[in-house]
Amino acid sequence: LKRGGDKDRVDMDFIDIREESDPTAMIALDDALTELKGLDPRLAEVVMLRYFSGLSVEETAAAMETSPRTVKRDWSVARAWLCQRLASGPRRCATAMSNS
Repeated sequence: LKRGGDKDRVDMDFIDIREESDPTAMIALDDALTELKGLDPRLAEVVMLRYFSGLSVEETAAAMETSPRTVKRDWSVARAWLCQRLASGPRRCATAMSNS
């Protein structure tokens, strides 16, 4: 309960904006990424490499000269932050995510 054990777990691996037809959503994502970069440049870099470049966790870790575990943790935090920032809620985030 202390760490959200009473909440439904949501597997969020990938934000799929390719299916999004609303141009304002793309602008909102760009604004959110710019804000994230100001708060934590490493998280923003992980998003850019994983999502936009399509790199695997291992490839991203090599490119950033860090461990795959760090990339996984940063990827998870960045996805959650973006979902929260874009106010799409956990249900929408869950449907917009797919395994990568």
